[in-house]
Amino acid sequence: MTKLQPNTVIRAALDLLNEVGVDGLTTRKLAERLGVQQPALYWHFRNKRALLDALAEAMLAENHTHSVPRADDDWRSFLIGNARSFRQALLAYRDGA
Repeated sequence: MTKLQPNTVIRAALDLLNEVGVDGLTTRKLAERLGVQQPALYWHFRNKRALLDALAEAMLAENHTHSVPRADDDWRSFLIGNARSFRQALLAYRDGA
């Protein structure tokens, strides 16, 4: 049997989030999708809040492309680029915003 990895749980949870939304994202459904018992999820994430925090971090890491200033950015262009990038990251997933 393959050991469950946190990144596998996060990827499956993001896919499930896109399908059912945040209200439909339950640890029971996630465990079912992964083919594990529900308590196996708690080995990696203390509770659903911790899982949701990890999902938010993954969304931003994957999609927030302008989180640090570029060498040629003035403060205005960085602020605008950062805000747009952050919004795009949130909108990349259902119920992300």
